[in-house]
Amino acid sequence: MDFSLLTPQNFVVAIAFLFVCYEAYDKITKIIARITAEHDRMKKWDEMEDKLLKNIQEERDKIYERYDNELSEMRNQINENHADTEAKLQELVAMVMILTKGQVAALDGLKQQGCNGKVTQAKQELDEFLMSKAVDL
Repeated sequence: MDFSLLTPQNFVVAIAFLFVCYEAYDKITKIIARITAEHDRMKKWDEMEDKLLKNIQEERDKIYERYDNELSEMRNQINENHADTEAKLQELVAMVMILTKGQVAALDGLKQQGCNGKVTQAKQELDEFLMSKAVDL
């Protein structure tokens, strides 16, 4: 081995080179640490974002489910009300028919007893109304 290259000047250059290499290594290590920390921070943000999106989707699904349930309940109420309304309407129609028959009978009876004037006019108007409704059916 040749130690002739180991001069004081070369030794100083070698030490300076090692010092520069150490500084570069130190800077690179710090940069890598910052990059790793940034990566970890971004990963945490991504995880938080994923959790937040999942929570939002779950809340949205709950809202949709409540909306669907309320809508279904309203439809059932509407159907029940419709059935009740139809039944009441049929009942009213039957009552009106009975009352109308009673009016016709009363007006016929009054006319047979000789009542004229308003009785005749009312009977005629009622007959015309009933006939117009019969034509509409």
